[in-house]
Amino acid sequence: MMWAVPCFVMASGALLLDSKRVLSMKKLFGKYVLRMAVALVVFSILFAVFDGVFIKKCGVGEMFTDSIDAIFFGSGWMHMWYIYLLFALYLMLPIYKLITGNATAAQLKYILLIYTIFASLIPFIETIAGKKLPFYICVYTVYPLYFFLGHALHTGIIKLPKRASVLMLVICLGIIAMLTVHAYNNSEAAPETSGKMINLLGVYSFPLYVAAAIALFGFLRKTKNQPVPVIDKIAAELDNCSFGIYLLHMVVLRYIFLVMKFNPFEHGGTISTIGICLLTLVISYAVTKVLKFIPYVNKLI
Repeated sequence: MMWAVPCFVMASGALLLDSKRVLSMKKLFGKYVLRMAVALVVFSILFAVFDGVFIKKCGVGEMFTDSIDAIFFGSGWMHMWYIYLLFALYLMLPIYKLITGNATAAQLKYILLIYTIFASLIPFIETIAGKKLPFYICVYTVYPLYFFLGHALHTGIIKLPKRASVLMLVICLGIIAMLTVHAYNNSEAAPETSGKMINLLGVYSFPLYVAAAIALFGFLRKTKNQPVPVIDKIAAELDNCSFGIYLLHMVVLRYIFLVMKFNPFEHGGTISTIGICLLTLVISYAVTKVLKFIPYVNKLI
């Protein structure tokens, strides 16, 4: 499932880098950046209160300190890392739009090649070799690669045949699955090698994740959508509540795992895990839907 976040960033790139979408500084900071800032502050405080009441059993002072640390040092709940990613992408968006709006197809392909080499392949080689290479460019994250890839695939600068995309995706996911099983099954027999592989499998810059995301996004771009009223309605409803679901789903999971101390691997295994996923989605959606009836809150989530 590690292709999911890269594909989401690619979809964001396809939409936000669209030449028809006008972006003023007022809209950038008054809408995009402000929304993320408010979400970060409000939910960091709420999550600190949740931990203070249900898990730490601490006082207001510690809750306040925890919320400040979460906002400025990222010490809060793990899923909030995506808020900081959106900050980074939004702040660079005017520059990215200058590039995509003026670059030729060949120049954009060059940018993608450089990003792929330095943001994906070199970190991969460094992890395998256990040594830091001296070569670098003035970026330190793989996400602009996905952002530009979404634009390139969406506009047809990069074209992938549908069958080739399917084959590429199946091969990538198959290798990823085999590497995952091998790494965890040999974690005791060969801890150093397995540790390197587990580290690679845990980062979005892993070349196989890049290839899998390109293949899936390229396949979906080639797929003609046929209207399916029920599924389309469900998808549109979830899309409308997606940001709230993202923010709130961890509340449900932490309550199940840390407050109720429920271990799905000891109570049903795979079926229990799937049930928790569905339950989390339903509860997060329901709460988000209710919150959307509240003025001002509905603009946030």
